[in-house]
Amino acid sequence: MIQQPRLRRPLALATALALASACVVPAAAAEPIGDGVTPTCDEAYYATLDYYGNLTEGSVVKSYILNGADTLTDHGTYDQVVNLTDHTEPTVQNGVTTFRFDPDSAPSHFYFEGKTAAPFETLPWTLSIHYTLNGVPTKAEDLAGKTGVVDITVDAIPSERASEYAKNNYTLAAMALFNQDDILSLEAPGAQVQLVGNLRTVLFLAFPGEEQHFTIRVGTEDFSFGGMTFMMVPATLSQLEEISKLSDRKDELEEDYHKLSDSLDTLLDAFGNMEGSLYATANGLDQLDQARGTISSGKGAIYDGTDALREDLAGIAALLDPVAEQVRSASQAVTDAKAVLNTMTDTALSLQGQLEDMEDALENLEDSDDVRQLIHDAAGMKKSLQNLEKALDSLDRIPSVSSPLEGQDIDAIRENLPRVKAMEPGFRASGMDSFYEYACEVLWQQYAAQKGITQETPGYDQYRQAFLAGGGSEAAKGLATIYESWSSDPEAFEFLLDHSDTIDDLLDQLNTTTSGVSDALEQVAGPTAAVVGRLADLCGDMDELTDLLEDADDLSAAIRHSSKRLRSILDSTDDLRTILNDYEPTAQESLKTLEDLSVTAAATVRDSEQLVSDAEALLKTSGTQLDAGTKQTLSGLAAALRQAASGLATTNEVKEAKGSINSIIEDTWDEHTGDIDNLLNMDANAEAISLTSPENPAPQSIQVIIRSQEIKAEERNAEETAEVKPGKGTFWSRVAQMFKDFWAAITGVFH
Repeated sequence: MIQQPRLRRPLALATALALASACVVPAAAAEPIGDGVTPTCDEAYYATLDYYGNLTEGSVVKSYILNGADTLTDHGTYDQVVNLTDHTEPTVQNGVTTFRFDPDSAPSHFYFEGKTAAPFETLPWTLSIHYTLNGVPTKAEDLAGKTGVVDITVDAIPSERASEYAKNNYTLAAMALFNQDDILSLEAPGAQVQLVGNLRTVLFLAFPGEEQHFTIRVGTEDFSFGGMTFMMVPATLSQLEEISKLSDRKDELEEDYHKLSDSLDTLLDAFGNMEGSLYATANGLDQLDQARGTISSGKGAIYDGTDALREDLAGIAALLDPVAEQVRSASQAVTDAKAVLNTMTDTALSLQGQLEDMEDALENLEDSDDVRQLIHDAAGMKKSLQNLEKALDSLDRIPSVSSPLEGQDIDAIRENLPRVKAMEPGFRASGMDSFYEYACEVLWQQYAAQKGITQETPGYDQYRQAFLAGGGSEAAKGLATIYESWSSDPEAFEFLLDHSDTIDDLLDQLNTTTSGVSDALEQVAGPTAAVVGRLADLCGDMDELTDLLEDADDLSAAIRHSSKRLRSILDSTDDLRTILNDYEPTAQESLKTLEDLSVTAAATVRDSEQLVSDAEALLKTSGTQLDAGTKQTLSGLAAALRQAASGLATTNEVKEAKGSINSIIEDTWDEHTGDIDNLLNMDANAEAISLTSPENPAPQSIQVIIRSQEIKAEERNAEETAEVKPGKGTFWSRVAQMFKDFWAAITGVFH
C-alpha cells in the first residue's frame, strides 16, 4: 500500500464516528416484551460522489432490533440486498424484501445493506461542487499538486422531489478537514473554523429548506483535498421543540396579528380623517372667538342704549308721578264747582224776577273768592290737560323684536349652507347676476349626471323643464334665500344659525317684558286721554267765564246795560248745572281710574327701569369675566385641537412604520416557512419517514452521510490500481478498511 501523508483522510474521522454510532456499536438489548412487538429500525444512507457531486455509489444500511420476531419485512426497491449478520437469504418480490429466521436461532440484532440510488434522488438538497484556481474555473482532475489559491464552492439547492417531512425537518452539515502544515491560508466565510491539533476543521450548516452556497478558499503550494463530507439528519434535539411550539402557534399568532393590523389600519384611517375635522373645528372656534370679540367691542353701544332707555323710563315715571295728585285736585275741583254752581244757579233763578235781588246776588257772586279761585284753577289746568292728552294719544305700543331667522327651517338651513358655500366660488366665476339661476343650473347638471342625461339625449329640454317644475326650482329658491342671507354677513349669519335656539329664548324673554310694559301703558293711555280731553273742554268754558267775570268790574252797569245778556247767562248757568250734574259721576269715575292707572303705570315704569338697571349692572359685572373666560376657553380649545390635529398629521408616518413592521414580520414568517428555509415548519416530535418507502414503520433514527471524491496527486495511480485489482469483500470489510485508514490518519498526527 502507498504510504499516505499524515491525515490524508481527515474527513474519514467524521464518517467513522457516524458509522460507529449507527452500525458498529451494538444497541443495548431490549427487555423482553413478549410476542407481537414490532421490530425497531435505524436507517443510514451512505453515498459517495465524484468531484462535482454526481452519485457514484449509494447504499442503505438498516439496523434492526427484532424483539423476538422471526420474520422481518422491509419495503423498498434495491439493486442488491446483502445480509450483513448471518446467512439468511432474503426473498425479494415487488419491492418487498422478507427475511425469515429459524425461531431457535433468530438474531436479536440484524443488519442488511440495500444498494440503491433511489434515496439520493429524493434527498432534500441537490449538491454540486465547483473549483477555481487563482480565480479561474478549473477541473478537479487538474488541481492536485497545484500552487495558488483554490476556491471550492458547494451549492446546496433545496429539492422539490423531497418529501414534506424531509423538506421541513432535515438539516445539512458540510464538513472539510485541512492539515495546517500543508496549507498557507484558509478562508471559509460563514463557517465554523476550528483548529484541533494541526487540523483545520471547517463546518457549514443549513436549516431545513434553506439554499446555501459554501465557499472554502485555500492557499497552498501543493494542493490536495480530502473531499467534502455531508450529513443530512432530521433535527430531533429537545431544544428544537420550542421551534415546533412556535410553528404550532404560528397560524394563531399570524391570524391575531392580522386582526390587530387591520384594527390599527382602521384606527389610523379614522385618525387620519379626524385631522381635517379637528382643523375645521379649530377654525370654527377662531370664528366664534372673533364673534365674541365683535360682541365684546359692541357691548359699549348696548350699555349706552340701556342707559338711554333707563333715563327715558325714569322721565316717563317722573311725568306720571304728579298725575295722580293732579287728578285728585281736579276731582275735588269738579266737586267744589258743582256745589258752587248749584248754589249759584238756585240763587240766580230765585232772583230772576227780582233784578235788585239778582243785582245783590251778582254783587255777592262777584265778591265770592271761592268761585273766582275755582274758575281760575280750572282754567289754568286747560293747557296741561291738553298737553297730557296729546302725549297719551301719541303713545304707541312698544314694538317687539325678533330674530332674522324667525319662522325659517333652521335644520334645512344648516343642511344646505355647506352646499351654498361650495357653490359660491362657482357662482362668482360664472358671472351670473342671479344666484337662483345659477343654483337651478347646478342642481339640473347634478340631476342629469345622476340619471345619465346629456344634451344629446332626445327630449333634453323637456327633461330639464320637468325637473325644474318638479321641485328643482323650489330647491334653487331655497338655496338662493340662504345665499342672500349668508352673503350679506357670513359670520353673523353663521353665528345666528349656530346659536338660534339661545337667541330665540332671549328675544322671547325680552318681548315678554316689553309687552307687559306696553299693555300697562295702553291701559292707562286710552281712558286717561278721554277724561283729560273732556276736562280740557270744561276748563275752556271756565276760561270764558273768567273773562266775563274780569270784565264785569261794575256789576251794576252790567245789569243796567246787559240785563238781557245776564238772563241769558243765568239760563246757561242752569244748563251748565244740568250738564255738570249729568257728567260729574262719569268724570269722577274717570278721574279715579286715571289716578289708579297713573299710580300703576308709574310703578310699572319704575320696575322696568329697575329691571333694566339690574340687567345692565349684571352684564357689566359678569361681562368682563364672561368675555375673558370665553376668550381663554376658545383659544385654549382651538390650540388643543390644533395640537391634536398636528399629532394626527403623523398618522401616515405611523401607518408607514406599521407597514414596515408588518412587512418585516410577514417577511420573517415567509422567510422561515419556505422562502429561505423551513425553520418554523420543523417538528422535532414528528415521526421519521423511511428512506426507502413510507410503507415502512417509522425508523428510530435516520442519517444520510455523503462523501465527495478526494483530490490527490497519486489519485491516477490509485485509479489504475483499482482497475487492475477491483475491490473485494463485503460492505463491512470496506468499513473496516475505512476505520484502518482513519486510525492511521489520527495516529499520524502525533508522528
